[in-house]
Amino acid sequence: MQELTWQIINQGYFAKNNKGSDKLSTVAEVMNQIKNDKIGSIYLILGKERYCSEEIKNALLGKLSPQEKEFNSSIYDMEETPLASALNDAMSVPFFGDRRIVIVNNPYFLTGEKKKNKVEHDIDGLLKYLEYPLETTTLVFIAPYEKLDERKKVVKTLKKVADVVENQPLKEIQVRQIINQRLKKNGLSIEPKAFDTLMERTNAEISLAMNELDKLILLCKDEQVISEAEADRMISRSLEQNVFDLVALVLSRNTQKSIEMYHDLLLSKEEPIAINAILIGQFRLLLQVSILKRHGFSQGSITTALKIHPYRVKLALRTVQRFQQEDLKNAYLGLVKVEKRLKSTDQDPELLFQLFMLQFCQHAA
Repeated sequence: MQELTWQIINQGYFAKNNKGSDKLSTVAEVMNQIKNDKIGSIYLILGKERYCSEEIKNALLGKLSPQEKEFNSSIYDMEETPLASALNDAMSVPFFGDRRIVIVNNPYFLTGEKKKNKVEHDIDGLLKYLEYPLETTTLVFIAPYEKLDERKKVVKTLKKVADVVENQPLKEIQVRQIINQRLKKNGLSIEPKAFDTLMERTNAEISLAMNELDKLILLCKDEQVISEAEADRMISRSLEQNVFDLVALVLSRNTQKSIEMYHDLLLSKEEPIAINAILIGQFRLLLQVSILKRHGFSQGSITTALKIHPYRVKLALRTVQRFQQEDLKNAYLGLVKVEKRLKSTDQDPELLFQLFMLQFCQHAA
């Protein structure tokens, strides 16, 4: 990936660690180090932003030739494979090359998370390895979690010896800059409304946005511009996105269109309980944002407090400016009642939603 991308990501995107670490790194710093063959022995990539994690992983693996990659690279999922397998690999000298790269995905033993089908992991073995890591091995822990269990000895030790990179969601402006860079590389541009559609349907999440962008680039490779029509036709709509549109109809008290859209969701085989759960989640978010906004919280402070993607907060703020907090509360409580009936009775889901809409509109009237 081009260096400009990592300059973009690096804007206001520094690794932070509440407990402190001897080796804190930004994504850009790590990518530049890899580019210049200054590769560390141990990395801890922490956070749910998959895009940056994947790019770091691919940059490391890209340092191996095809033959080296076959013999000297391995990827382990800790939800399926014992840690001992990864450690045995890490302690092996490389074949036909100078470096071995071992990727450890989903190291849930670094968190307080409990797994039902628990795999036995040799934590003592890891502690011993961290004390004397093999110089010819690069061991990478990709931890897609908001936080680790800082009380655990293995977490404290790992953070002392590893290059720690904390992945936080990229800001919308950063996502747009990276997409523009990819488009420029492919000799394409995108209409403003098409760009907005891409952001809205992916919640400005870089991994989702880049996946959808790849489809658009493939479709429009013989064109110079990605149009709004092509974006609307090609970019997938998730259940969450459809429900977000339904929320707008509910708040606008458009009973007919709300009921029609709910019916269409059922026709597309979406489960009533799933639809209602997302509706409740959306109205809960709107209430939380409305309350925090009233208490003087900025968009950034709300994002930090709620620990959600900044783009979701941006859209929520846009919505709560147009509606009363009392309406948000009434809708939320009404949907909670619908959920109870869905779970405890055999009543028709469509009828329950129709009753909810009628009661919500009457209450507002």
